[in-house]
Amino acid sequence: MSIRKKIKNILTNEDLTIKKLAEALSEKKQKHINPDTISQKLIRDSIKYKDVEEILDVLGYEIVFQKKKF
Repeated sequence: MSIRKKIKNILTNEDLTIKKLAEALSEKKQKHINPDTISQKLIRDSIKYKDVEEILDVLGYEIVFQKKKF
């Protein structure tokens, strides 16, 4: 599953929109974050790891690396 779909699923599960996410990120970073910027990064699949970390942090999630089970 792509990062776009994963983030969209989290937003759906948390009953949030990209606009609300942008507002939360703006508050955390103390600068304006445009919802269209987030949306375009997700659509183009050009989002940076650091941006994903910040998004997940605002949503109360974290990235976990786990060894595959064979």
